[in-house]
Amino acid sequence: MTDTGSSRRRFRIVTRAVAVVGIAVLGLTMSNGTAMAGVDNSSSVIDARGNRIEVLQGDTQFQVVPPLDGVPTSVEFFHNGYAGVNITGPNAAEFKGTKLTVGYQIGYPISLTGATIVLNSPGLGFAIGTSNGIDLGLVPDPALSLNASNHADLVGDIIPSQELDIDLKPGGITTVPLLENQSFDGPAAAVRMQGVHGSISGAIGAVTIRPYAVAVTSSGDTVMTYGVPQKLN
Repeated sequence: MTDTGSSRRRFRIVTRAVAVVGIAVLGLTMSNGTAMAGVDNSSSVIDARGNRIEVLQGDTQFQVVPPLDGVPTSVEFFHNGYAGVNITGPNAAEFKGTKLTVGYQIGYPISLTGATIVLNSPGLGFAIGTSNGIDLGLVPDPALSLNASNHADLVGDIIPSQELDIDLKPGGITTVPLLENQSFDGPAAAVRMQGVHGSISGAIGAVTIRPYAVAVTSSGDTVMTYGVPQKLN
């Protein structure tokens, strides 16, 4: 991933009592990209003890809408989807402190001085697997309240709503983490992105977004997966 360097990040955190807040526009047909179901992309590695560590993304939906400010160098979008980690093998239940990071890579030819991307997340649902892994094809339940007899029991967790304001680099690719180093114990975890709103201002030329997810175990094994790039204008 491209290093964000000196990019400044400003957070405004607002605790909410609702696990996932929906936005009505996300129910519309997407104007850019193709709706997907289940697992869209995945990557895995086998560690030294024979455990398979897999990172997945699925149900990816990007809804591109006309920017409210009406400026030609502005782009506005909404994002739905999930990302998860699934660990299987002889020591899967013993894993501690695995970290999950989810975010976007934003690509563009050039940007104006002061160009930024602002992300508004209405709250992210986080689920932790407590048995022998989870079938991430089931994760699209927005409440993340699964309890299937042949999969892991999941417990919902609240990640507060937030606003991230990040400077764009002069040109190329800017990496924007939405959820960074979320730690969990056990064989599986998943996070639901529901109603994430993004606004990019000051980017000149075609703007492309690519979601990514990365897991790092306590022993340093790292797995990353990238989604399909989506044109935003």
